[in-house]
Order: sequence, then C-alpha cells, then structure tokens
Amino acid sequence: MLYYIGFGSNLGEREHTIRRAIRLMTDQLGRLLGEAPLYYSEAVGFVSEHEFCNTVALYESALSPLEVLRYAQAIERLLGRPEHQAVVLHGAREYTDRTIDIDLLMAYDRGLEVTIDSPTLTLPHPQMAVREFVLQPLQQLIRSVISDATLPFVKMHGLGNDYIYFDCTRDSLATVLLPAVTTYAPLLCDRHRSIGGDGLVFILPDADADLRMRIFNADGSEAEMCGNAARCVAYYAVRKRLVSGNRLRLATKGGERLIEVSDREHISVSMGSPVDEGTQLIDGRTYHCVSIGNPHAITFLSDAEALTAELVHTVGPQVECHPLFPNRTNVEFCVVLDRHHACMRVWERGSGETQACGTGATATAYACIRQGLCDSPVTVTLLGGNLTITLDGSEAIMTGEATIAYTGIVQLNK
Repeated sequence: MLYYIGFGSNLGEREHTIRRAIRLMTDQLGRLLGEAPLYYSEAVGFVSEHEFCNTVALYESALSPLEVLRYAQAIERLLGRPEHQAVVLHGAREYTDRTIDIDLLMAYDRGLEVTIDSPTLTLPHPQMAVREFVLQPLQQLIRSVISDATLPFVKMHGLGNDYIYFDCTRDSLATVLLPAVTTYAPLLCDRHRSIGGDGLVFILPDADADLRMRIFNADGSEAEMCGNAARCVAYYAVRKRLVSGNRLRLATKGGERLIEVSDREHISVSMGSPVDEGTQLIDGRTYHCVSIGNPHAITFLSDAEALTAELVHTVGPQVECHPLFPNRTNVEFCVVLDRHHACMRVWERGSGETQACGTGATATAYACIRQGLCDSPVTVTLLGGNLTITLDGSEAIMTGEATIAYTGIVQLNK
C-alpha cells in the first residue's frame, strides 16, 4: 500500500522534530519503493498565532492503515505529544499544544483509495479541502516523485481510441499519479507536448478478479468503463502472461467484465446487461439514454450525410454537459444502414470526439435493437473501424481488435 503521511510540529521545534519523526517512521515502515530513497516534501511554514511547520512523506508498506496509525501515535508520544490534550483558546482561534502531529492523509491499496473509520482518523482526511498548508506540500511531494522517477508506459489503442497504460502489477510507482490525476492526465494526454491520448489507464492487481482497470479521461475525470480499453488490457495481459490462458476477469468501476482473447483482431468482452433509461428531448432531438456501466445518450439521424464533424463537435459538448445529465454523459450520433449494420460517431465525456468507443457502440447497438431498427448481431462502423455487438439474452458481447502502438518511459519535470 502507498501512504501519504503528514508531519506537523510547533513550539519552536519545527524541522528538527519533523525530520526526527520521519526517521522513526521510516524505521517502522521500511524504505520507499524497494531501494529508492524516501520522498518527502520540503517543510512548509504556516503562521498564525504560533509557528507551525508541515511536511508530507510518501511510503510503501504492507502494513494495514490501522497499524500505520498505531506507529504514528507511538512516535507522537515518544516525541512529546501528551496523550490527553486540552484545547487552548488563543484569541478567536483554538489549537492544541503539541510537539509533533502525524496524520495519515491518504492511503492507496491496489490503486484504490482506502477509507477507514478509527477513533482518530477517517480517510480521506476530513479537513483536506480546507487545509491548504497540507495540500500544498502534498502537491509538492507528488511533483517531486514524478520528476525524480521514470514511469514506463504502453501506448495501446482499440480502433484508434488510444490510451496511455501504466502496468502497476509489478511496479506500483505510477499510482502516485492518482491523487493528482486531474493535473497529470491533461499534461500526458496533450498530443502536441507529451505522449498524447484519450486518457490514462492503470492496470492494477485485484483481490477478487484477475486484474483491475482504472480509467481516466483526458481531463482527469474518472470513467466507469471503456470497452476499447478493456480489450487492450486483456490483450496486454495475455501477451505479457499476467494471467494464465486466454481468458480473464477484469474489475472496473462499472462492474466486472469477462474477456476472451482469440487473437489480436478478435477479443470478446462481456459488457453486461444494458439498461434502457428512457428518452430525453433536447433542442428538438430525441436521445435514447442507455447505461452500460457508464451513461450514453444516442440520437438517430436520417442519413450518413448528416453525420458531420460540425454536428458532433457542436451538439456533442452541449448534450454532454446538459443539466439533464448531472454527471455528464457520452453522446452518440447514429445512422442505421440495414438490419445488421449502423455507423456512428461519438463525443466522449471528458475527452471529446474519439475514433471509437466500445461502450458507446454497445449502447448504440442495443438502442438500435430496442427500437426495432436492427437485429443482433450489429456491426457498428466508427471512425476507427468496426465493432460487432451481439445480444445473448440480456448480455451484450462486444468483439473487436486491440493494438500495442509502442512502449516508452516518461519523466515529467516539476
């Protein structure tokens, strides 16, 4: 697990006490990330009626959060923090008289933020939003780790829907991006100044499934599910032998997905049971709302000539952010060609128009069948190529390809 731990000190002790506390905590938790040196932010002063100094350190440890808390409390007692402190009123403010204060700010287990209830702490920290003197060194720490570390990545795409993939099954270092993903996703996805992509995908171990996938759009917002990314993760996992055989169970925020890899061009994903969520009328257009683990709004056009970039780039962002969709939505524009064939363009939530969208193609094919316009299976033609969607009872199965474009190493400056 990765731990972000805050060290605060006052009573004139400041950096001396903080450095001593960091050394004691390091002795208990071990070195960060194997042989790497301990990362910690520079001490940041916070001045009110009394002097206060705060630093954030990053550790990797197999200990549970409650065990880490117990070590932190023991170090506080060792360095002079009283067991029972009285609140001292000072003018309009109040503070406790202490030599050292150690807070467990964030914890990540297999790439997921941990929430625990304890007598002393709830994660995430309940006051993080207002404690700028904690947030500032935390941001400094993350920048320091990223700038000092080289992060291996794999660039993969499904029909041109491309993501930057970080394999965290063997090296968890890339997970330090998670607390600051809204900052680093736009930087890494910039096609002119960095790697470029429609988003970031973290391939993580999982306690119940074979692997877990966390996917973030280019703007840093987290998506529940992505069919193209799921195919790429499965193809990579089979090729790198992260799983035995050619099948795997992939955990996602939108639910577990079963995937079978026949070859690079034929990867089938069980997408679950689509849910018809009714229709919405927006600016004269009817949108069929379908959930496939994430939200979609599909509108049907009369002919292929109407399926223009101007339409997608003008109407797409308006519908994505419409008040009817408080969590925003993916938007699909579809033309039915025959009983087994439709073409589609997609405006993806948080990323804009993409070459393909697996969940979007699945939701669109389901809407076509539901409206009596098509029969299963449906081949959906997107800008990047074709996906085949089959309805097996209530289960939707998506079949398509996955491509490893290249591998590399990225290092971001501060």
